[in-house]
Parts: sequence; C-alpha cells; structure tokens
Amino acid sequence: MFKKLLADQRATSKQSSIEGLAYSSIRPSVKEELANDHAFLVRVMDTLRGSQPSSTTAFGALTLIDHLTRYLPVLSEEQKRMTQLKAYANASKAAAQPHPLDEEAAVSKRCKAVVDAGAVSTFVAVNGHLSSASTALVINILLSLCQNKALRGTIAQQGGARLLLLDYTSITGTSAADKHARRTAAHALARILISIDPALVFPPSGSPPLTSTIRPFLSIITENQGDISDGPRNLLPGFEALLALTNIASVSPEIPETIVRQALPTIGELLLSNNVLIRRATTELVCNLMTSPAGIEAFADESNAADRRLHILIAMADVEDVATRKAAGGALASLTSFDGVVKGILRRKRGVEILLGLCNDEDGEIAHRGLVCVNDIVNSPGCATEAKKALKEHDGVAAVEKAMTHTGLADLGQEIPRALNG
Repeated sequence: MFKKLLADQRATSKQSSIEGLAYSSIRPSVKEELANDHAFLVRVMDTLRGSQPSSTTAFGALTLIDHLTRYLPVLSEEQKRMTQLKAYANASKAAAQPHPLDEEAAVSKRCKAVVDAGAVSTFVAVNGHLSSASTALVINILLSLCQNKALRGTIAQQGGARLLLLDYTSITGTSAADKHARRTAAHALARILISIDPALVFPPSGSPPLTSTIRPFLSIITENQGDISDGPRNLLPGFEALLALTNIASVSPEIPETIVRQALPTIGELLLSNNVLIRRATTELVCNLMTSPAGIEAFADESNAADRRLHILIAMADVEDVATRKAAGGALASLTSFDGVVKGILRRKRGVEILLGLCNDEDGEIAHRGLVCVNDIVNSPGCATEAKKALKEHDGVAAVEKAMTHTGLADLGQEIPRALNG
C-alpha cells in the first residue's frame, strides 16, 4: 500500500507513504523487498529531490535509505565477550541471532541497489536544502555505501567525496551529534581515498584542493588519541584515516609537509600503538613522509625528539609483521644518507644488527631496502670508519652475500664488500 501511495502525485500522499515505509523498513524482509525494486528506489530518489527544504518528507526518505543500507555494528573483542557472558547467564533463553538479511552480504547488495538508483547524485543535488538531522543521515548512508570497495569509484565519480568534505567543513557545531557527524564524514571520505587515486578525485587544478582533506583525517587520529591507539571502539576510523593519509602523502610534496607540521607528535605516539594494524599503517605513513624535507628532518636533525623517533623506527624494522618491516626499511633507506641518522643507528645497541636483519629477510623488497641502508652507512662521509667496524663485528659480509641471492640485488650488494675491505 505504501509503495502505491508513493506514486501518487499529491504531497500528502507522498509524505504518508514515506513515513510508513520508513517505519516498516526496520524489518529485514521489507528492506529486501524494497531494495529489489529498482523502479521504487528511483521514485524514492525523485521524491527526495522534489521535497521541500528541511521537510519531514526528506527526513523520512533518508531514514528509509538509511535502514536499507545500515550494516550491523562491528563488535570489539570486549563487546563480543560481554555478549557471550550474557548468553551464558541467560542459557535458558534462545540467543538472539542476526537475521540473514541483515548480514554483510545482504546489506552490501542493498547498498549497490541504492547507488544504482542514483542515491549519491541525489544527495549532492539536495544537500543545500537539508536539515542538520537529514545531513547527518546522508553522512551515515555514505559511510555505509563506502564499506563496499567496489562502489567507491562510482560514489566518487558522482560527487560523494566532495559532498563529504563539504559537509565536514560546514558542520561547525560543538554538540556530540555534530562531532559524530564530522567524524563520520571524515571516515567515509577516508574510505574513498584509500581505494581511489586522490588526484583523480581532487585534481591539482580543481577546487577544493586535495590538501583540504588533510584536516578531516588528522582530526580522526588526533581526537581521542588513546581510543585509537589502545581501545577497540574507535580503531577502524583511525586505521582507515592513516591509510588515506598515506595515500594522499604520495601525491605532492606539500601534503607531507602539512602532515608533519600538524601531526608529528601524534604519529610518534601511534608508532607505539598496541595494535599491529595501527603500527603498520603509521609506519607506512612515515615511509611516504620521507618524500618531503620536513619528513626527513623529523628523524634526521639530531635533536632529542628526532633521536627518539628514529629509535622507534629502527624498532619497527625488527617486528614480526612483514608489511611494517617493509615500510620501516623503506623509511630508513631514505634516511641513512644523512650522517645524523647513521650516528643514531650506530649508537643503538642493535642498530646495525637490525639493518643486517633486513638484508637477511626472505622478502626481496625488504632485503633490497636493507642493502641500501648498509651501502649508505659504509659510505657515510662522517661515520664510514665506525660503520665498517660495526658491520664487520656482526659478520656483515655474510648478510650482504645472502641478500645478493635475491634477483636484481647483485650489483648493489657487490659494492658493500668492497667498501668493507677498502
């Protein structure tokens, strides 16, 4: 009945229909039925486009779309344990299980149907006429749509990324709801720029510039920093913001400069995170920051702060996680041409040993980065003698010869034994 009312041209009929559908779409079976009707979804978008500014019809239509696209919340390990304890305590009652139509595969399919019906372009068209509550719903919906990696290109192409940046910038309130909406907008934007070439979404000659995305991402990793580094609740937004920062840092030199200037202390703290994924993403970001003078200086200027950061980076080159070792090795390979960094490595009890460990790595890319580091330190203008001595004490030639067994590393590796014996 409600679907038929939506086809009625009278405003009162549309409003009644939207309100009824928004309420009934809480049920999984109704969600599935509505999402499988492409013509109906197009009518919903048309209704949204034709709604009055800040109207209840617009809010109802967005509530309906939100119900269709909302994923079940991801529980932290602690929350899962609490759920299990409650189930044990109520063993006599049947444990509530998620409906199959609310599981990820089903929701992902509904999200695609909503995008195919023109939801993103509709959101862009009506954005200036929505209430704050309706804008928050749009942001929530876009976050859900962006969970499906296959949809991110289409969302960006239809203006979703620019809309999220606009919404983030335009929400200036200090209420909990406003802060949540900004954080959600930044998170959704991060998801898009993880998967899509940032220069295509925000081209150099376009407006707004790509640099305007830095602030939303930094807001995620700098606000509630303890939650990001140690707590499970806000882990995913922080992780994906770091990935997005890593991606945009490779586009132009001014972006790493801005990131270093605004977030260096936070980056240093996140390198010490208890979570392996946060450590990995932060180390990968550091590796990409080495394309800028500010990034180099943060680890090579021989200050106490730089020395501490270098100490942590060397430690990251010795962890179990392959991707973290690779990123740390890449960063060190950019740094070891500076005498201040070489001095810092030689001062570390296991500094040289860790570099040789990179050379001995089974991963050819890591071994190559290790060889670059070793080659740099034995040819260091101010530290070569001390570096050669330390390498000989740790059987550096054997480590280098092992690294040379990787395809393409023989030429680089040959120079090091010569330098050690020179």
